[in-house]
Amino acid sequence: MVRVRTSLGELIGAESDGVRVFRGVPFAAPPVGPARFCPARPASAWHGARDAREFARAAPQPIGQYGAAPVEIDEDCLYLNVFAPAEPGPHPVLVWVHGGGYTSGASFEAVYDGSELARHGVVVVTVAYRLGVLGLLHLRHLLGDSYADSSANSLLDVVRALHWVREHIAAFDGDPGRVTLGGVSAGGKVTANLLALPAARGLFHRAIVQSGGAQTVRTMPEAEEATGHVLAALGLGPDRAAELVDVPVPDLLAAQAEAIGRGTARFVFRPVVDPDGPLPAVPLHTIRGDVPLLLGSNQDEEEMFVVTERSGGREPVAADLANLRRPDRLAELVRGYAELYPELNGRSRRIRLLTAESYGIPTVRLAEAQHAADGQAYMYRFRWAPKAHPQRLGSPHAIDIPFVFGTLDTPLGRWLTGGVPAEARALSARIRQAWAAFVAGGPPVADGLPDWPLYDPTERRTMLLDVPATVVGDPDREERRVWDHAM
Repeated sequence: MVRVRTSLGELIGAESDGVRVFRGVPFAAPPVGPARFCPARPASAWHGARDAREFARAAPQPIGQYGAAPVEIDEDCLYLNVFAPAEPGPHPVLVWVHGGGYTSGASFEAVYDGSELARHGVVVVTVAYRLGVLGLLHLRHLLGDSYADSSANSLLDVVRALHWVREHIAAFDGDPGRVTLGGVSAGGKVTANLLALPAARGLFHRAIVQSGGAQTVRTMPEAEEATGHVLAALGLGPDRAAELVDVPVPDLLAAQAEAIGRGTARFVFRPVVDPDGPLPAVPLHTIRGDVPLLLGSNQDEEEMFVVTERSGGREPVAADLANLRRPDRLAELVRGYAELYPELNGRSRRIRLLTAESYGIPTVRLAEAQHAADGQAYMYRFRWAPKAHPQRLGSPHAIDIPFVFGTLDTPLGRWLTGGVPAEARALSARIRQAWAAFVAGGPPVADGLPDWPLYDPTERRTMLLDVPATVVGDPDREERRVWDHAM
């Protein structure tokens, strides 16, 4: 048992193998009752010592991330977890945002355990945020400016967590002047969005974007349509939108599912670009370049969804392509991929096209925007794949997570790697060292990795994370060019 005193009160945590762990620490007031759909407020102080040895409950969601077992949920969900080295600091800080498509996931999933990174001298903070309807439902057009932030509360929850880190992380021997914000999938998109969010300016100093991007947002008409679907599912007209504050969470989740089923894109609930809201423009267009980036994607991202979702061998259809700037180019894209990869069947071409659309090309566009703003970016492509896997996963979405956190022995890690071969453990050690070096304020260097050059749109030098790791210029160049006029 270990104790830490913050200005809000004393916390009781646990210590094991040189790492102090504090779970379920409140970083905001509960967003319940009249506070539902409103920006998170600061957490209140408590009396006595607060037991921080158990995780809090997850944000309301239908099921855990990547098909995991259902988790216990609660609308009172704005808590974080701290994994801190036992040695005195100050240590650099990594604030981590979980994935899950903005509708599922939790900060306490075993694959996000920060203990191994803490042993590299990093204070790891894993944060929760509101999901789906509760985090992203657009209401300003119906309920006025009091709800101007409702369509970006998922982002603003993370901003509130960053304020908590700035004010309290020194109590855990963290350095508030060396904070890196990072995340994967939806968490990577949150991170990228906060690069351009006015409310987040100055709260973090570096960023890690894994399988993310800065352009996957919704327009106001799209958001208003989704709100209409939610209200209709609940039997409410637009004039009764204020009643949403009192709708039980299970009913909200059912309405959310119906709205997703009626949507015209793969992801219905995303932050909304609203000139009068907290996200006034597409983040990609307002990247400032003042925060160095480490970013990348996986070679076969879409394999995860082909395996776990039902997609079979069909070709991409318009609803799959949520990010296209030119949806009318779908037929041309499908034709271009057929010409590039005549040896591949429809299933394999679909995987390549949707991997590029959802992850690869948004990552490239973010790196290009960072360079245009005179910022620094280190680009990677994760290419390691198990030599034998019963479902031929390749390097799918999420495979990089257990490598970064050193959590290969979790159920997800073992499944993704086909039983954790020795070369996977060796690659994970290199990746953790590189990520820790970046969080500490330098380039992502590690024993066993070649020198990692900065990314620029001329040479496009990219680290291929494989065994062995190599640096190449402009991987999949011809495929990237297919997208030049589509996104």
